Amino acid sequence: MNTISHLRLAIMAVLLTTASFTAQAQSKKESLAPREGFWVIETMPKSRQCTVRFYTDDQKLIYEETVSRTLKITRPQTKRQLNAALDQAMFVWNATHKVPVDRQWVAIQFDKK
Repeated sequence: MNTISHLRLAIMAVLLTTASFTAQAQSKKESLAPREGFWVIETMPKSRQCTVRFYTDDQKLIYEETVSRTLKITRPQTKRQLNAALDQAMFVWNATHKVPVDRQWVAIQFDKK
């Protein structure tokens, strides 16, 4: 009886340890969704320019910028850079409730090396 109890205890300890490591590994994944607001990219066919627009959660336009490059929105890095620029625009919008112009937040994010 004593041996069976020790065996059950050991199995439970292994299961709990494995579950703990699995939960920690999953929680470290970075979300690619913006915290608040959203962005829209408009690219004309055969054009090297695109227009990036940032909106609040209630669909108010808060920033617009045209960049002279194409953006591959399927790349996680591109999504992170757009989210960083969106965070800047949301910060200014929440502080002033004015649409900023000529800030080039998107261009700056993609020119960083």
